[in-house]
Amino acid sequence: MTPATLRRSPLHELHVLAGGKLIDFHGWLLPVQYTSVIDEHQAVRRSAGLFDISHMGQLIVQGPQAFALLQRLITGDVRRATEKGLGVYGHVCLPAGGVLDDIFVYGSPDPQEFFVVVNSATHEKDLAWFRQNAGAGCSVIDLENRAALAIQGPKALDIVRQTIAGVAELPRFAFQRISGAGPQDSYWACRTGYTGEAGAEFFGPAQTILTLWKQLLENGAAFGIRPCGLGARDTLRLEMGYPLYGHELNEKRTSLEANMEWALKWNKGDFIGRAALERQKSEGLREQLLAYELLERGVPRAGTLLYKERRSGGVTTSGTFSPSLQKGIGLAYAPPAWNRPGTALEVDIHQKRAAARVVALPFYKKP
Repeated sequence: MTPATLRRSPLHELHVLAGGKLIDFHGWLLPVQYTSVIDEHQAVRRSAGLFDISHMGQLIVQGPQAFALLQRLITGDVRRATEKGLGVYGHVCLPAGGVLDDIFVYGSPDPQEFFVVVNSATHEKDLAWFRQNAGAGCSVIDLENRAALAIQGPKALDIVRQTIAGVAELPRFAFQRISGAGPQDSYWACRTGYTGEAGAEFFGPAQTILTLWKQLLENGAAFGIRPCGLGARDTLRLEMGYPLYGHELNEKRTSLEANMEWALKWNKGDFIGRAALERQKSEGLREQLLAYELLERGVPRAGTLLYKERRSGGVTTSGTFSPSLQKGIGLAYAPPAWNRPGTALEVDIHQKRAAARVVALPFYKKP
């Protein structure tokens, strides 16, 4: 795609004015950085950062069968939203067990209405899959003219507290629908995030989010807030070991292979893909996701090969230089027997073998 044909966030002009370096991200023109990835990464770890996440899809699932549909479509238990008022993370699995997407589901004041956030790369496939399985008594609405932002960091909630009442006081993973005339006009404040830091995400009408972006930057100036791009978002999530769809998760990989059995709520009842996952768990895995750190200089990247005792058998799905830890880190699929903290590995960096070892997640643990 050319820049002229890429989709633009409602916040696009603000990114241009702030000097953002724009790139193609799944058909969207979005900032990869403003100053530098390391500066923005450290701003989130030390104070606060603001991210444009308008590329993510926003759906409304509503009707008498909305709860039943979502319970069947995702591996998470939607009762967490209806009974505890907390966001529900889950994988949307295909019948063979592969992951179509990983999503968040939030409730609303209406027990027959749910707000769903999906990945941009799978937005259209998700929408088609939801509608294919909806049947009578349930409708799936693709919200348009929307935007979204995430504010993250140790000072993030202080800034939110000065901007919107009540959101900073929500517990982790809780959500609040801030009412408009209807679902299309309402916006959701969600105490989730993708960095391991405190913060919140806001999803709503484009003009509402644009105004909120400006207010958060103004109120956060004294705290050292920075607008942040996709580069820092990736290094921050990788330090926590969070999966990225298309890298750790895809239609050919299962939740078990991704070492994410915690996302499978076996006690919730049946869901699409359950039988295949139970069979895979019983038969055993051929590969499983592990985390490793380099013991010498180097930066692993997706596709980097792993070796154990000179035998190849692992492939990196995500790799980077960790600004917080000052070392190379990576996630890789490899034989399950390799996945023991302390296991010695070698990683192919620029056609040379660099010493590494398997570690437990997260890579970064807050002081």
